[in-house]
Amino acid sequence: MKKSLLTVFAIFITAAGFCQTTLTNPRTDKKLLKNFQDARLGLFVHWMACFTPATGDSWEIGRKTSKATADSISFAWNPEKFDAKAIVDFAVKAGCKYITVIAKHHDGFCIWDSKYTDFDVTKTAFKKDILAELGAEARRRGLLYGIYYSIGDIHECEWTKIPYGGEIMPEPKGGKSHFVSFVHSQVKELIKKYNPDMLWFDGFWLGPYWTQQDGRDLYADIRQTKSATLSRGLSSTRDAEDKHDIFIPDGASGDYLCMEAKTSEGPDYPWEACTSVSYPVYAYDPNAQLLSKKELITMFSKVICGNGNLLLNIGPDRDGSLPSKLTNRFMEMSEWILKNKEAVYNTAGGPFKQGDWGGSTYKANKIFLHLRGNQQQVSINKLKGYKVLSATEITSGKKLNITESGKGYNIEIPKNFEGVDIPVIALTLNKQFVFTHWLSIQ
Repeated sequence: MKKSLLTVFAIFITAAGFCQTTLTNPRTDKKLLKNFQDARLGLFVHWMACFTPATGDSWEIGRKTSKATADSISFAWNPEKFDAKAIVDFAVKAGCKYITVIAKHHDGFCIWDSKYTDFDVTKTAFKKDILAELGAEARRRGLLYGIYYSIGDIHECEWTKIPYGGEIMPEPKGGKSHFVSFVHSQVKELIKKYNPDMLWFDGFWLGPYWTQQDGRDLYADIRQTKSATLSRGLSSTRDAEDKHDIFIPDGASGDYLCMEAKTSEGPDYPWEACTSVSYPVYAYDPNAQLLSKKELITMFSKVICGNGNLLLNIGPDRDGSLPSKLTNRFMEMSEWILKNKEAVYNTAGGPFKQGDWGGSTYKANKIFLHLRGNQQQVSINKLKGYKVLSATEITSGKKLNITESGKGYNIEIPKNFEGVDIPVIALTLNKQFVFTHWLSIQ
């Protein structure tokens, strides 16, 4: 299916720097896309007014808890300790270059004052505008700003639960045309009020009531409202044969794909992975098990070596503060990122295919080897047209022994790197590297 799409839709070959991204939506703002891809790390802020550890989140409405109970929890929500500056300060400290904030989950409760529903923050004691304050602070600190919006909406559709997994899809209240109009109205409202750089859509798997054509129509409406906006996931684009998401560059997929809690081996389209520090729990549950430092660092390395971004979530407590147990674990990953930032920001994934040994990123005249194994030596094939001048472990600045053989180069890895969280070796080349295709390592 993807091969046929390549002949139908425009293919954009980018400049050297991230030229393996060959399949993009021709209407995508290319400058904004490059800024997004250069960012590599984002903070996901998962506001969930209906959540308590005992009753669950939006997915549990109609399953674990009743809608009436969930609604009463939402109306009692009062994140009085919300501090936009503190949240963005943490994002900056953690090395994030963008932030994406949940505006409405599947329950339909809006954390902004929406003129298209009465099921919003105005029904609570909390009166601050979270989206406005976070957006202003993010821009002041130089971060890209994204807003999450669920197309699926239990309240507006008058459903008892969010349907999924082959469950019967009830007709939305007022029929499909009313539902589609409601989505368009709220999305344009969010754009006009908050001017986001990215719109992150969820809840788009709604069968006959939200199709790929509906996704394309919404994409067109978004671009007409604000052309410099990236969109993620406007409709379901799963391949019928292998059940995996595919990128359709005509607006149905938006401008990039996002994969939840998994990595990808260098696809030819723009992509992001998302997960939570406490995955699979996104809202804050103090008893939820956290991903380990090693799991987070390894996932981040695999994502960027596959030329993707990582959007890592922290769910604020019900009082609006960021729980220290989550921020501390996030920072354990970020400490590795900040020590190795030369191999992270403004890089592209490649050129070496990932394997048990690790993966690679590159920029300018350097290729960075992320060593996720415990090898004492790394051997790479010669790069046609390039000469490797030196090999350096970037956190210590230690020069490594490198010898040239007939087939390539052998790089000795000191034993004192054992136990180090993914050492990164910078290979300095004799000229700027230009990606042409993925390479195998010896």
